[in-house]
Amino acid sequence: MAPRLLAYVAMFLLVCGSAKASHASSFCVSVWYELGNCLNFLTGFYADPTLECCNSVRTLNTMAKSDEAEPQSICECIEGVADAYRIRFVASLIQDLPIKCNAHLSFPISNSMDCTK
Repeated sequence: MAPRLLAYVAMFLLVCGSAKASHASSFCVSVWYELGNCLNFLTGFYADPTLECCNSVRTLNTMAKSDEAEPQSICECIEGVADAYRIRFVASLIQDLPIKCNAHLSFPISNSMDCTK
């Protein structure tokens, strides 16, 4: 795991640990771990997603489809960390992600997410 991602996960655990139940925290850590594989692409540092990123998108899709509430939960996890660390996703790259990974996104990713939709 990259040092930068480890720092994000550690801080996220602190934030979630005080705000949510431990189950929600461990769920969010799993979400963030998977999404972390796509951060360099989604923030514009890489021109293309890595194989690990695309595999993570598929994993997150599987998680999202496992329960009716999961897409919203995934969204809330992403939103919480993105807000806490002021991570700015590049909108055009979010749109490119499903195309480049040949996988549908079953959960929202954006800089201004509405997780209730």
